[in-house]
Amino acid sequence: MRTKLIVSAFAFILAASPFALAQEGPKGQSTTNQVKETPEQQRAAIQKHVQETLSKIYQLNPEAKEHIAKAPGYAVFKTGGVQVLLLGAGAGDGLAISGDKQTYMKMVQGKAGLGVGVKDTRQVFVFSTQAAYEQFVNKGWTGTAEAAAAAKTDTKGKAISGAKYLGKGVYLYELTDAGLVAEATVVGSKYYKDAKLNKK
Repeated sequence: MRTKLIVSAFAFILAASPFALAQEGPKGQSTTNQVKETPEQQRAAIQKHVQETLSKIYQLNPEAKEHIAKAPGYAVFKTGGVQVLLLGAGAGDGLAISGDKQTYMKMVQGKAGLGVGVKDTRQVFVFSTQAAYEQFVNKGWTGTAEAAAAAKTDTKGKAISGAKYLGKGVYLYELTDAGLVAEATVVGSKYYKDAKLNKK
């Protein structure tokens, strides 16, 4: 599922690029054809990575557990990114939680940068107000340069150990295989409801 999202996010970048990427499996068969998961399987996979992400965050930063527990709501995402020369794209899926209410969500990202490689990232957004949570879930959220700047310069005394303050009641814990990320990488990211997975 996440691979399909990454391909979609990367397609518009490659459309304007002189580079073409192709992968072949045995006997020249494309490796892009993957077994389609049912909505139930997708929801189960998301629930699993949510628990794995929270466990890892709590292990690296025990203070995060109390911060998240006391928050009106939070959202957990697992994202993957592909970087080719000056072009990059990423996509992921996640779950927003407030009390006993859960909302499945998606994320896409397009960005410019230098490098080649693939990076998986875990993100936990924590909302200090119910209004901030509802805004994120119901209207979507886009990572702006202002949010990234707020994460770097917290002049309002809102800093919480291990979390980046993105403004307007939104905090972010970000994790890679190397540990907690020192700088928020949200610019160019868009988060929104997954209409299919939220169907009853």
